[in-house]
Amino acid sequence: MKKIKLITLSLTAFLAVNLNALTLDEAVQTALKNNFDIQSKSYDYYESLENVNLNKSNYLPKLDASYSYTDIDKPNTGVEDQSATASIALSYNLFNGFKDLALKESSQYLAKASSYSLNATKQDIVLNTKSAYLNYLDKQNAKETYESAYKLFKQQYEDSKNRYEQGIIAKNDLLQVQVNMSNAKQNVVKVQGDLNVAKFELSNILGGVDLTNETIEKLDEESIQISNYDESLLENRSEIQALLFNLKSIKELEKSAKAGFYPKVDALVSHNKYYDGFSSNSIKTGEDNQNIAKVNATWNLFNGGYDDSMVTIYKTKYLSANSLLSKTKLEIKLQYENAKSNLEVALQNLETSKLALLQAQENYEIVKNRFDEGISTTTDLTDANYLLTQAKQGFNKAYFDKYLAISTLDRIFEKEVN
Repeated sequence: MKKIKLITLSLTAFLAVNLNALTLDEAVQTALKNNFDIQSKSYDYYESLENVNLNKSNYLPKLDASYSYTDIDKPNTGVEDQSATASIALSYNLFNGFKDLALKESSQYLAKASSYSLNATKQDIVLNTKSAYLNYLDKQNAKETYESAYKLFKQQYEDSKNRYEQGIIAKNDLLQVQVNMSNAKQNVVKVQGDLNVAKFELSNILGGVDLTNETIEKLDEESIQISNYDESLLENRSEIQALLFNLKSIKELEKSAKAGFYPKVDALVSHNKYYDGFSSNSIKTGEDNQNIAKVNATWNLFNGGYDDSMVTIYKTKYLSANSLLSKTKLEIKLQYENAKSNLEVALQNLETSKLALLQAQENYEIVKNRFDEGISTTTDLTDANYLLTQAKQGFNKAYFDKYLAISTLDRIFEKEVN
């Protein structure tokens, strides 16, 4: 009955609830709000949206106003020595080889690609947050384990010291226990440093939130559950979708480069008014104003092969991006296979580590009782303590490996962020 109680207490330590502590869900939400990588990607996305508006402006007319003043010291006959011209002109591009359409479509595709990239970054941060959170809890349990080992060595040292004073054991045995106790104390100091670093790592992912005086909640098993994972859904990954829209964008840019092979047609309407110097009087010779309307068509016949080179460049970019897409699909498939295997191994290790912990706890009690009766030696008790510490560490690692594997699969299938 005692064995079951020991395991129950060990598991209960993982599930203890502190209502005032930072929970895993709260950590994830804080990271999504404050993480600097997400903020940077968000700005990239906002820029891509503004780039769409920028390219839409090509469909609107352009309105320009101008004013010029001329002063001639020796004017020719019939020419005013001082004159000024004010004009307002409205221009509109009627046709430019579909370049504006291609650039608009390209910017829209890039905006969609940026949106998917932002989502992928959020997914990565969710996984990184969970990993850092689990790493902190792992270090915290390691600290408790080493503190427990130190406590047992300290107790063993007191018992051995009494036995040495009674002449039951040799001084060398006492010194060996003292060395083991000192090593156990060093492990406690080291793991405390690891715990502090783990908290700083979690703080950085949360955007620099001060966790110095914050208690990190023990893991709630309900917060991470194994889901159903459909391999066919891997094609929907944000990274793949972003690359697909990037390919479409490059294709449109290729079309924009081909616009150089077409003529361009522009329309212009302007109103011009002429003045005698800086005065508001119209000049005496000539009309006081002119209204001009014209349509201008141009066609570049040769520009040194620039357009051909740009088309070739975009075709090459397309092939490069397509290769990256194929590589990304293979990498995602590999991620899935690794994560699936890691989960299977973690689940098996967890069951094995439970039995190992149970055996180590039972073994320590047996050896401790035999030591108290003078049957076992200090070396036997030391070995039993080491075995118990290793079993606890193995259980801790297997426990958190399980939830890290689940979190990794959730990230691969983008379970967390919609």
